[in-house]
Amino acid sequence: MKIHKLINDAYEQIHKIRHNLAYLYKFLILITPFLTIAFYFVFVFDYLSSEQDAKYGALTLAYFFPPAGKESVIPLMLSDKIGPPLPAWVVWSTIVIMDVISSAIIAYNWWLAEFIITHIPLLDRGYKALQNKAEKYRKKKLLTLSLLLFMIIPFQGTGGISTTILARLLGVRAKKTVMIVFTGSAITTTIWILWWLGFLNFLFG
Repeated sequence: MKIHKLINDAYEQIHKIRHNLAYLYKFLILITPFLTIAFYFVFVFDYLSSEQDAKYGALTLAYFFPPAGKESVIPLMLSDKIGPPLPAWVVWSTIVIMDVISSAIIAYNWWLAEFIITHIPLLDRGYKALQNKAEKYRKKKLLTLSLLLFMIIPFQGTGGISTTILARLLGVRAKKTVMIVFTGSAITTTIWILWWLGFLNFLFG
């Protein structure tokens, strides 16, 4: 009997530890992106001059609010229209990191959105219908390409956040979603910066 009780107690302790570790994992997943972007901003603000700091902060904040996007924020960051121009590497890394971090926050914490969706019958039915349609696209290997193009093409409403929401609604895994956003953001940001700096002028010459 004592051995049986010891086994049960050990099992309960292991179950509690696993339960607590699951909560710790979710907490780390939630807090790590915020700590990463905070560390990056501290580094950039320390690197830039005070005049550049004001411009950088304003445009970085504006990037999160439509209709501002890469097509408007990147040229303003690189030009001297509203303050001294920012280094191209700062502009590139900032845009890509913000897209990736915002994507990671949403993608890896999608359980919260799913919890809400599954408790609202109308949303739950629509969510399941979207996932069923996504399964057809996945079999044709068109979903990843479609999401990547959605991320790359600078239309109103496209970007890291909207691409992530769409991808997760369609059942794409968190890791794959973040990679799609990273790839699309890196391609688009690189093209915009190269175009603004004049490296793509030969295409129009």
